[in-house]
Amino acid sequence: MQTQRRVLKNAQEFIEVLRQVEEPSHFVDMDRSMSNLMIGTQPNPEAMKAFSDELATGTQNVRQHIINILSELRYLNSPSYELHTPEIIDLLVGPAFAKTDGGRSDAMDLLREYASTATLSRYGDVFTKALKEEPEDSALLLIAKAKPPEAKEEVERLSRLPEWNEPGSGMEAMRIARAALGDTKIEDEFIADADRAEKAGNAEELRNVMQTLAKIGTRRSLQAIGQRMRSPLIHDRVGIYKISVRLYAMDALRYAFPERPELDSREVSTDEDYIKVEKFCTQELGVSFDGVPRPYFITEIPYPSNYYDFIEPSTN
Repeated sequence: MQTQRRVLKNAQEFIEVLRQVEEPSHFVDMDRSMSNLMIGTQPNPEAMKAFSDELATGTQNVRQHIINILSELRYLNSPSYELHTPEIIDLLVGPAFAKTDGGRSDAMDLLREYASTATLSRYGDVFTKALKEEPEDSALLLIAKAKPPEAKEEVERLSRLPEWNEPGSGMEAMRIARAALGDTKIEDEFIADADRAEKAGNAEELRNVMQTLAKIGTRRSLQAIGQRMRSPLIHDRVGIYKISVRLYAMDALRYAFPERPELDSREVSTDEDYIKVEKFCTQELGVSFDGVPRPYFITEIPYPSNYYDFIEPSTN
């Protein structure tokens, strides 16, 4: 018989549970409990104060769980994709940075994934200080999106250290940060990678490179993504689905512009939805589609569930 999960009344009860168990969702009705952290559609100030105090002093496990809770609370405040709730951002750039642990890394990742560059640019000094305290991939990628000029010197200093120039050691994050802060040679290499992938018809590789270009987030890198809104390339994962790389381009652009709802690839249902994104690329990024025909309309097409029933068995 399944035990009824507990409904927590306030943030302090959340904190007490988080201190005692590894995975609270096994014991807590999270949906109903989360609503008790709000007053209408606004975060409860008392809850934010309790979480702030715990973020400043708590263990890594508790801090990481609070970051997850804050990520969910933003949807209760506003159903939009963008992270723009001031009370939550204040905690993420404040007490969440108090310790150099996984909690801070999670806060950095949440900020860069869902906050706009305009929002992040207000905290350049905080992010630069964090990079100096504990250089890590999450800090470099956050710097890349926020683009604080004051971080350039520290990024360049770190880039000369051998540990940031070995494959698999964070070299990719370092290259992204350097390109984002003005190293056009590195940026050119990534843009050339995108061109090669498309020319070779390698949709999966093109998707990966576009995601990297989005993390760089300069106008030139974003233009290179926007140009793919008329790519006819289809990613064919045989037996699973076929999907237009234009959806991949939208996903990459949404990382750079979480505040723009027209970039949600899940909402594409007609060619008009693609046209809206093309207009965005032209108006906001200066992309020209002159002379490039619009591909036939396709989003994602799953293979039939019985696809493999029609494959002849091997004679080997």
